[in-house]
Amino acid sequence: MSQLIRIAGPDGDPRASVLFVHGLSGHLYNTWRLGPDSTKPTDDPTFWPLWVARDCQDIAIYLIGYDAPISRWRGTAMHLPDQATNILARLLAEPTLERGPLILIGHSLGGLVIKELLRTAESKSRSQADAANLMARVEKVVFLATPHSGAGLASWGDRLRILARPSAATASLVRNDSSLRDLNLWYRDWANSRGIAHLILTEAEPARILGTIVPPDSADPGIANVRPVAIGADHTAICKPIDDTIDIYVFVRDFINRAAARPNEALETKLDALPDAIVTKLVAALEARTDTARAV
Repeated sequence: MSQLIRIAGPDGDPRASVLFVHGLSGHLYNTWRLGPDSTKPTDDPTFWPLWVARDCQDIAIYLIGYDAPISRWRGTAMHLPDQATNILARLLAEPTLERGPLILIGHSLGGLVIKELLRTAESKSRSQADAANLMARVEKVVFLATPHSGAGLASWGDRLRILARPSAATASLVRNDSSLRDLNLWYRDWANSRGIAHLILTEAEPARILGTIVPPDSADPGIANVRPVAIGADHTAICKPIDDTIDIYVFVRDFINRAAARPNEALETKLDALPDAIVTKLVAALEARTDTARAV
């Protein structure tokens, strides 16, 4: 069962909609705050999605929740493709998300859910106009310690399957899993071809007892011209900035506020800035080059 909650936004159409997706053993609200779980998120000064709404003008903020326990002793979870399909259906059923650019933020497993969701939407876009519309409006993606090639904790749980009883969500994170490699290869090609802007933050501090959950090589999806940024935080703290001066929040806030331009849009902007005579010569040269290639 998935949830979609809108927690902030303007009365009219927003400049963009930001969707937060929690990770393994995460929670709709608690993943994104330091305060006690019993406190209402709107009353919690550490609930940083509301900082984004405050500091990014005309932005709508949504939270996505889904069942993702580490162990089946703690509950049940869907397999990654099923979970992504479920969440996609929920997004497509939301009237307020039918327009405007989309910015997706995923912590840990949440980043993989985003990738699988987009792959599913790409497949459905061939026959569903609403899926094609959603795909066309994705502009930016933030990965916070996402295990693109798996996590050591999941491999540990897989080896101790009888005792740990890893959930379907945990099983999808086994290190060097072939399904994760295939998903990342698809995503890399899709994101590069679309010119999707990325912010990739990786954990640089080990967690107590468990150590580093997502090592640097797994946290890097290999997107062209994107360099991951190491953060001095462990796997949990990387999605819980203590205040709005911490680098985690500053990087995300500035990334959201930064204007996004597709590669073809950037080229058109540069051409528009050139004198007409130069543009005419460039077009003529390209046409001549194409005619020569055809003749060969």
